[in-house]
Amino acid sequence: MSDDDKDIKLDLNKFKPKKPKITVPAEFLDGAKSYEDKLVLVKILTEKELHRSVLMFKKMIAQGMREEKLKKGLK
Repeated sequence: MSDDDKDIKLDLNKFKPKKPKITVPAEFLDGAKSYEDKLVLVKILTEKELHRSVLMFKKMIAQGMREEKLKKGLK
């Protein structure tokens, strides 16, 4: 394969349609009846959308820290 062929294939790959991201709505957690069902759903979510779940936990931690600072400031 020549360099020109490789360049053409690389250029063609840029124009291929990207696969849509699979998103799982948070309402699925509300539909889970048992604790085990909820754990399975959370596990699936973190496997499929690792970056999104990391951001969610970072936001939760930051919010908890802000709330804790407010409580200490008010006491």
